[in-house]
Amino acid sequence: MTKQDKTHRVMFTLTDKAIAKLDQLVAKKQQEVNQNPDLAKYHVRVT
Repeated sequence: MTKQDKTHRVMFTLTDKAIAKLDQLVAKKQQEVNQNPDLAKYHVRVT
């Protein structure tokens, strides 16, 4: 494994973690919106 391969691997791992975190935040926000009908009017649904 070259140094470049290692760097790429680390970057991909970070990206996966970031995406997972983002999905978590989106899901949490979506839950809040679902529980609050007033917010739902203003919220664009994330698909």
